[in-house]
Amino acid sequence: MFDMVIIQGRFTKCSLLLTCGLFLAVGCAEESSILPDLPRIEAPESFQADGLNWQREDGFSGSDTAVLSRFFQLQPGMQGSPAVAGVPVIYHGVQNRRRFYWVQGTADGPLWSCVEFSQGRYQFLEGTGNPYQTDSP
Repeated sequence: MFDMVIIQGRFTKCSLLLTCGLFLAVGCAEESSILPDLPRIEAPESFQADGLNWQREDGFSGSDTAVLSRFFQLQPGMQGSPAVAGVPVIYHGVQNRRRFYWVQGTADGPLWSCVEFSQGRYQFLEGTGNPYQTDSP
């Protein structure tokens, strides 16, 4: 009922494996060449939004870690969310204000998320485009 093909010989097996590998590589190469270049947004040293100046920080301070950890304690559903995946870019404003930005490139343009801490309160913001433009939060 079923015919079975038995491949004998070292040369034939190697040729078959090499051919399959070549077809796989060519197929993957063609697929990856049609993916668009994702736009990148560079985080500026400073920007102005909502009438406030925001200054980028080089990394997490102890108080930044405490502020962001508290946000995730208050919003446990946000833990592990793709919107806040990775290391955020941190900005400090006046009077202990902080913003934590996550920016992800997509084929349709950048998507961003922001946790803002101001006057003891948290606000979660999200949008598309450049979050550091004057009219964006």
